[in-house]
Amino acid sequence: MLMSGKIILGLLILTACTSLRKIPDLGGLRWGLVQLQNEKLDSSPVYIQFDTSAHRFTGNAGCNKISGNYTATDKALTFAEVISTRMACLDTRANERESQLLRLLNNHTYAYDINGATLQLKDSGKVILRFKGF
Repeated sequence: MLMSGKIILGLLILTACTSLRKIPDLGGLRWGLVQLQNEKLDSSPVYIQFDTSAHRFTGNAGCNKISGNYTATDKALTFAEVISTRMACLDTRANERESQLLRLLNNHTYAYDINGATLQLKDSGKVILRFKGF
């Protein structure tokens, strides 16, 4: 009887510790895109912002506004139902980059980490998207 009580107490403590893992705070910053797959971006207009209470994100993909839903755990960040406006984009490279970003975000789950003002989204250990907070 005493042994089973200790086991139950141990499981309760383990469950409490697991549920106390802190989910990194994505809100409060505008996350500017600085790396898109292997391409480093200088002075990119691309950014996203997270509304942590509504679990939505908004931003600018270069030529168009973007938004969608997201869910975050302590290990994974999932983007869903990503939409964008459909403004004409005269810069061919910006248009290609925007299309690529939308494909990478829509209905994808990434491992992520925040280190200071850097947000990295990873797939199979490889950085796919890197953002700097400002």
